[in-house]
Amino acid sequence: MFKLFICLFVVASGVSGASIGSTDVTTEKREIVPLLRFETEKDPNGSFKFTYEGGDKSFREESGVVENAGTDDEALEVTGSYRYIDADGQLVEVHYTAGKNGFVPTGTHILSEITALAKAAADLPQYSEEQEREQRLSQRRARSKTEQTAEPVEQTKPAEPKAAAAEVVPVQVVQVEQKPVAAAVEKTDKVATKTA
Repeated sequence: MFKLFICLFVVASGVSGASIGSTDVTTEKREIVPLLRFETEKDPNGSFKFTYEGGDKSFREESGVVENAGTDDEALEVTGSYRYIDADGQLVEVHYTAGKNGFVPTGTHILSEITALAKAAADLPQYSEEQEREQRLSQRRARSKTEQTAEPVEQTKPAEPKAAAAEVVPVQVVQVEQKPVAAAVEKTDKVATKTA
Protein backbone atom coordinates (compact mmCIF):
# COMPACT_ATOMS: atom_id res chain seq x y z
CA MET A 1 0.00 0.00 0.00
CA PHE A 2 2.82 2.36 0.89
CA LYS A 3 4.61 1.61 -2.41
CA LEU A 4 1.41 2.39 -4.32
CA PHE A 5 1.09 5.72 -2.51
CA ILE A 6 4.71 6.64 -3.34
CA CYS A 7 4.21 5.71 -7.01
CA LEU A 8 1.05 7.84 -7.27
CA PHE A 9 2.80 10.75 -5.57
CA VAL A 10 5.73 10.58 -8.03
CA VAL A 11 3.37 10.46 -11.03
CA ALA A 12 1.30 13.41 -9.75
CA SER A 13 4.45 15.44 -9.11
CA GLY A 14 5.71 14.74 -12.61
CA VAL A 15 2.42 15.75 -14.21
CA SER A 16 2.21 19.02 -12.28
CA GLY A 17 5.86 19.78 -13.02
CA ALA A 18 5.31 19.17 -16.73
CA SER A 19 2.43 21.64 -16.83
CA ILE A 20 4.56 24.34 -15.21
CA GLY A 21 7.28 24.12 -17.84
CA SER A 22 4.89 24.23 -20.81
CA THR A 23 3.54 27.77 -20.36
CA ASP A 24 3.95 30.01 -23.37
CA VAL A 25 5.67 33.28 -22.65
CA THR A 26 5.17 36.14 -25.04
CA THR A 27 6.97 39.40 -24.74
CA GLU A 28 5.88 42.61 -26.32
CA LYS A 29 8.54 45.06 -27.33
CA ARG A 30 7.59 48.63 -26.65
CA GLU A 31 9.23 51.76 -27.80
CA ILE A 32 10.96 53.81 -25.12
CA VAL A 33 9.13 57.13 -24.93
CA PRO A 34 11.47 60.12 -24.85
CA LEU A 35 10.87 62.72 -22.16
CA LEU A 36 10.48 66.09 -23.89
CA ARG A 37 9.98 68.27 -20.83
CA PHE A 38 10.10 67.91 -17.04
CA GLU A 39 9.77 70.73 -14.53
CA THR A 40 9.30 70.61 -10.78
CA GLU A 41 9.07 73.17 -7.98
CA LYS A 42 8.76 72.55 -4.24
CA ASP A 43 8.15 75.23 -1.63
CA PRO A 44 9.03 74.84 2.07
CA ASN A 45 5.38 75.43 3.07
CA GLY A 46 4.28 72.28 1.20
CA SER A 47 3.11 73.86 -2.04
CA PHE A 48 4.38 72.27 -5.26
CA LYS A 49 4.12 72.25 -9.04
CA PHE A 50 5.31 69.78 -11.64
CA THR A 51 4.89 69.19 -15.36
CA TYR A 52 6.12 66.56 -17.76
CA GLU A 53 5.52 65.78 -21.43
CA GLY A 54 6.41 62.66 -23.38
CA GLY A 55 7.20 62.12 -27.04
CA ASP A 56 4.00 60.04 -27.40
CA LYS A 57 1.79 63.12 -26.72
CA SER A 58 1.36 62.15 -23.06
CA PHE A 59 1.26 65.08 -20.66
CA ARG A 60 0.70 65.73 -16.96
CA GLU A 61 0.56 68.95 -14.99
CA GLU A 62 -0.24 69.31 -11.29
CA SER A 63 0.02 72.01 -8.66
CA GLY A 64 -0.77 71.97 -4.97
CA VAL A 65 -1.31 74.95 -2.68
CA VAL A 66 -1.51 74.83 1.11
CA GLU A 67 -4.59 76.70 2.30
CA ASN A 68 -5.10 77.97 5.88
CA ALA A 69 -1.51 77.12 6.79
CA GLY A 70 -0.86 76.71 10.50
CA THR A 71 -4.55 76.34 11.46
CA ASP A 72 -6.77 73.36 12.20
CA ASP A 73 -8.32 73.83 8.74
CA GLU A 74 -4.98 73.50 6.93
CA ALA A 75 -5.45 71.59 3.68
CA LEU A 76 -3.62 70.93 0.44
CA GLU A 77 -5.72 71.87 -2.59
CA VAL A 78 -4.51 70.20 -5.78
CA THR A 79 -5.42 71.00 -9.38
CA GLY A 80 -4.10 69.26 -12.43
CA SER A 81 -4.64 67.58 -15.74
CA TYR A 82 -3.25 64.74 -17.82
CA ARG A 83 -3.66 63.38 -21.32
CA TYR A 84 -2.59 60.32 -23.26
CA ILE A 85 -3.46 58.29 -26.36
CA ASP A 86 -5.36 55.11 -25.41
CA ALA A 87 -5.03 51.66 -27.05
CA ASP A 88 -7.70 52.60 -29.64
CA GLY A 89 -5.78 55.71 -30.72
CA GLN A 90 -8.21 58.12 -29.00
CA LEU A 91 -6.98 61.15 -27.06
CA VAL A 92 -7.98 60.95 -23.39
CA GLU A 93 -7.80 64.18 -21.41
CA VAL A 94 -8.75 64.65 -17.75
CA HIS A 95 -8.79 67.79 -15.58
CA TYR A 96 -9.18 67.41 -11.83
CA THR A 97 -9.17 69.04 -8.43
CA ALA A 98 -8.51 67.30 -5.13
CA GLY A 99 -8.69 68.57 -1.59
CA LYS A 100 -11.10 68.72 1.34
CA ASN A 101 -13.96 67.82 -1.00
CA GLY A 102 -12.25 64.77 -2.48
CA PHE A 103 -11.25 64.05 -6.06
CA VAL A 104 -13.37 65.85 -8.70
CA PRO A 105 -12.54 64.77 -12.28
CA THR A 106 -13.84 66.11 -15.59
CA GLY A 107 -12.75 64.89 -18.97
CA THR A 108 -13.44 63.32 -22.32
CA HIS A 109 -13.79 59.76 -21.02
CA ILE A 110 -15.27 60.50 -17.57
CA LEU A 111 -19.02 59.90 -17.32
CA SER A 112 -20.93 63.12 -16.78
CA GLU A 113 -22.76 61.55 -13.81
CA ILE A 114 -19.48 61.02 -11.97
CA THR A 115 -18.41 64.61 -12.57
CA ALA A 116 -21.84 65.94 -11.50
CA LEU A 117 -21.81 63.91 -8.27
CA ALA A 118 -18.27 64.98 -7.46
CA LYS A 119 -19.12 68.64 -8.04
CA ALA A 120 -22.28 68.33 -5.93
CA ALA A 121 -20.23 66.89 -3.08
CA ALA A 122 -17.78 69.76 -3.42
CA ASP A 123 -20.64 72.26 -3.12
CA LEU A 124 -21.78 70.89 0.25
CA PRO A 125 -21.33 73.34 3.15
CA GLN A 126 -17.94 73.13 4.79
CA TYR A 127 -17.72 72.95 8.57
CA SER A 128 -14.65 73.15 10.71
CA GLU A 129 -14.22 70.54 13.44
CA GLU A 130 -15.19 73.16 16.02
CA GLN A 131 -18.43 73.94 14.18
CA GLU A 132 -19.25 70.23 13.86
CA ARG A 133 -18.68 69.70 17.60
CA GLU A 134 -20.94 72.65 18.43
CA GLN A 135 -23.64 71.35 16.09
CA ARG A 136 -23.54 67.85 17.65
CA LEU A 137 -23.67 69.35 21.15
CA SER A 138 -26.70 71.50 20.30
CA GLN A 139 -28.44 68.45 18.78
CA ARG A 140 -27.79 66.46 21.98
CA ARG A 141 -29.16 69.31 24.10
CA ALA A 142 -32.29 69.51 21.95
CA ARG A 143 -32.83 65.75 22.27
CA SER A 144 -32.40 65.80 26.04
CA LYS A 145 -34.91 68.68 26.33
CA THR A 146 -37.51 66.74 24.33
CA GLU A 147 -36.90 63.66 26.49
CA GLN A 148 -37.38 65.72 29.68
CA THR A 149 -40.57 67.43 28.48
CA ALA A 150 -42.15 64.29 27.08
CA GLU A 151 -45.11 62.88 29.01
CA PRO A 152 -44.39 59.78 31.03
CA VAL A 153 -45.47 56.62 29.33
CA GLU A 154 -47.27 53.94 31.31
CA GLN A 155 -45.19 50.85 31.40
CA THR A 156 -47.08 47.63 31.07
CA LYS A 157 -45.89 44.47 32.70
CA PRO A 158 -44.74 41.93 30.13
CA ALA A 159 -46.91 38.83 29.83
CA GLU A 160 -45.71 35.76 31.66
CA PRO A 161 -44.53 32.97 29.39
CA LYS A 162 -46.97 30.08 29.02
CA ALA A 163 -45.93 26.45 28.96
CA ALA A 164 -46.57 24.63 25.73
CA ALA A 165 -49.28 21.97 25.77
CA ALA A 166 -47.99 18.40 25.96
CA GLU A 167 -48.80 16.20 23.03
CA VAL A 168 -48.73 12.42 22.87
CA VAL A 169 -47.21 11.05 19.70
CA PRO A 170 -47.69 7.33 18.88
CA VAL A 171 -44.48 5.44 18.18
CA GLN A 172 -44.23 1.99 16.61
CA VAL A 173 -41.71 -0.27 18.32
CA VAL A 174 -39.90 -2.78 16.12
CA GLN A 175 -37.97 -5.61 17.73
CA VAL A 176 -34.71 -6.63 16.12
CA GLU A 177 -33.69 -10.25 16.30
CA GLN A 178 -30.25 -10.69 17.82
CA LYS A 179 -27.99 -13.36 16.42
CA PRO A 180 -25.37 -15.04 18.59
CA VAL A 181 -21.83 -13.97 17.76
CA ALA A 182 -19.14 -16.62 17.77
CA ALA A 183 -16.03 -15.49 19.52
CA ALA A 184 -12.83 -16.44 17.84
CA VAL A 185 -10.04 -17.33 20.20
CA GLU A 186 -6.47 -17.53 19.00
CA LYS A 187 -3.99 -19.81 20.56
CA THR A 188 -0.69 -18.22 21.24
CA ASP A 189 2.44 -19.99 22.24
CA LYS A 190 4.68 -18.25 24.65
CA VAL A 191 8.29 -18.26 23.64
CA ALA A 192 10.88 -17.71 26.28
CA THR A 193 13.81 -15.61 25.25
CA LYS A 194 17.04 -15.17 27.01
CA THR A 195 19.06 -12.04 26.97
CA ALA A 196 22.75 -12.02 27.50
